[in-house]
Amino acid sequence: METIHNFNDKNKMPGKRRSDRRLGVGIVFIFIGAVLILSNLGILPQVLRHHIFSWQMILIAIGLFSVVNNRNKTFGLIMIIAGVFFLLPGIFGFLRPMRHMFWPAIFLIIGAYILFRRRVDPDDMGTIDGIANDEDVIDDLNIFSGSKRTITSANFIGGKVTSFFGGSEYNMLGANISDRRAVLDVLTVFGGTKILVPTDWQVQIDVISIFGGYTDKRNTFPPIQTSSDKILIIKGLVIFGGGEVRNM
Repeated sequence: METIHNFNDKNKMPGKRRSDRRLGVGIVFIFIGAVLILSNLGILPQVLRHHIFSWQMILIAIGLFSVVNNRNKTFGLIMIIAGVFFLLPGIFGFLRPMRHMFWPAIFLIIGAYILFRRRVDPDDMGTIDGIANDEDVIDDLNIFSGSKRTITSANFIGGKVTSFFGGSEYNMLGANISDRRAVLDVLTVFGGTKILVPTDWQVQIDVISIFGGYTDKRNTFPPIQTSSDKILIIKGLVIFGGGEVRNM
C-alpha cells in the first residue's frame, strides 16, 4: 500500500504530459502573437492571415496538439484530415463559403471518432471484446437523456461512455478492478459525466477537453491510502461539456 503522494512521485508520466501541454500552449500563444505583429506591420498578406485564423486551422491545431500529447492518435488525425480537407478549397479559390461547413464538419468529426475509436488502449490492457459478463463492462450511449448506474462488479475492466446532450453518473464504490487496471473511454458532447470511485483506487485522467473540462475532485486530505493493483484510467474526448471524479 502507498499514499497518493508516493504514487504521484513514482509515476512521472502524468507530470511529463502536463509539461508537454504547457509547452504546446506556450508555442501556440507565441505563434499567434507573431502572426498578429507581422499582420499589423503589413508584412503578412491579409489573405494568409485569413486562412491562419480560420476555423479550419483551429481544427488542424487541435489535431496536432492531440497527436503530440495523447497516445491515442485517432481523434487528432481525424481533426487534421478534416481541417486540411476544408482548408484547401479556400486556398485554391473554389467553394468559397466554407464558413457554412463548420457544424457539418464537427458532426463528421464526431461520427468518425465514434466509429474508429478503440474500446480500450492495447498498450494498457488489450481489448475487452469477447468478455461474457456484461456486469464487468460499461457500454452506454446517452442522447438527449441521462443515466445513473451503480457498478458492483468484482471484475471491472472498463468500457466506453458516449453522451450527446445528456449526462451520466456511475457509482463504483462497491466495485473492484480486474487485472490491475481498468480503462474507461468517454465521449461527451454538450453533456457531463460523474464517476464515484473507492478511496483506495488510483485514477489517471487523459481526456482531451475542447471548451470543457474533466476534473479530479477526490478528497485527498488527509492522505489517502491507495493500492497499486487498482488503477482506473479515464481517457477520451469532451466537447462543450465536462466530467468529474469523486470518492465521496
